[in-house]
Amino acid sequence: MSILLIDKTPVGVRAAVMKDGRLYAYHSSESGGGICEDQIYLAVVDRMAKGVNAAFVKLPHGDFGFLPYDKEKRPLRSGERVLVQVKRPPNNAKKAFLSLDVSVGGKYLVLLPMGGGISVSRSIENDDSRKLIRQVGKKLKVTSFGLIMRAEALDASEEVLIEERDALLKRWQEISKLANTLPAPALVWDGDDIISILLHEEEKHLEYILTNAPELVPSSVTCPIRQADEPFLLHNVEHKLKRSQQRTFLMKSGANLVIDRCEAMTVIDVNSAMSGGGRNIADTAEKINMEAAREIARLLRLLRIGGMIVIDFIDMATEEAKDHLLSYMKELLQDDPMKTVVYGMTQLGLMELTRKRADTPLPPLPDPLCPHCAGTGILQESEDEPLNA
Repeated sequence: MSILLIDKTPVGVRAAVMKDGRLYAYHSSESGGGICEDQIYLAVVDRMAKGVNAAFVKLPHGDFGFLPYDKEKRPLRSGERVLVQVKRPPNNAKKAFLSLDVSVGGKYLVLLPMGGGISVSRSIENDDSRKLIRQVGKKLKVTSFGLIMRAEALDASEEVLIEERDALLKRWQEISKLANTLPAPALVWDGDDIISILLHEEEKHLEYILTNAPELVPSSVTCPIRQADEPFLLHNVEHKLKRSQQRTFLMKSGANLVIDRCEAMTVIDVNSAMSGGGRNIADTAEKINMEAAREIARLLRLLRIGGMIVIDFIDMATEEAKDHLLSYMKELLQDDPMKTVVYGMTQLGLMELTRKRADTPLPPLPDPLCPHCAGTGILQESEDEPLNA
């Protein structure tokens, strides 16, 4: 079970998810300004990349995005104003990936204002369930609009689905109105607020909410709401977040993880380091690898790391041990709200996986420097001390 912490400060709102005393998710509205998945912008076409049927468009604050388009269906011109949605946020030198197919999502439905039929989430695998939910979708369909039926819609009544459909239509009307009045480039819709995001992610696991601002909690929430003046201080969130953002993460066993975020992928190295170990080297390696897998699954979500990820675990002696670690990692990542796929081990023994990019990653913090050598690994001898023979 998890606890949702909501902390209202003079400059914004912070929210975090705790499980068994560990920090699993953190979001803040204090910084703002980042480009995130599902945001809708009124952009300006800057220049065309005709060879790949795409355009670079201007976004607010001097940012640019990459916008593919079908020139047969929707030709674009430099200087044109276009309504676009972020499908993948920027990553290092890569621009935000945008789309003209704007959608507005809720808990049960996704509204497609640009048209389309009735689609069903791929997570619904049972054929009978897919047919059933598609029939429900046909009753909800609005002329010229499309709908995607989420898996959660299977457990909702028709009245609840109609209520959400109408709310999504109203939101789209507000977005359209803003797009017609704002000067471009501009942010038209910022996506769901951080509390709604975490409530949706933790709905099935939430034990209670601890907050200093109960008025921020939606009235539809059914779990207990407790009050505290400093919810983040009670759970030491700031210290745990800072520790998790460092390049080298020390685990309880004394082993550590080194996380390097490269241009093409994120590389994670598992080191036994100061781990006490044991008489059986194979058992020690397996114990450290299992601990590392638990921490990696948590840190990927907390740090919002996406894209290709390669993990160099401690070498394992048998194929059985490798298969056990793979199965364990897949099990751990089932609770990740972002789509994550574990592909297996390479010939070099590296675990490969991918995680959907949906938000701007939390920035890494540098490891603290050694007070004696300042990170150089070399101690300077004092002039007053004799050199060792």
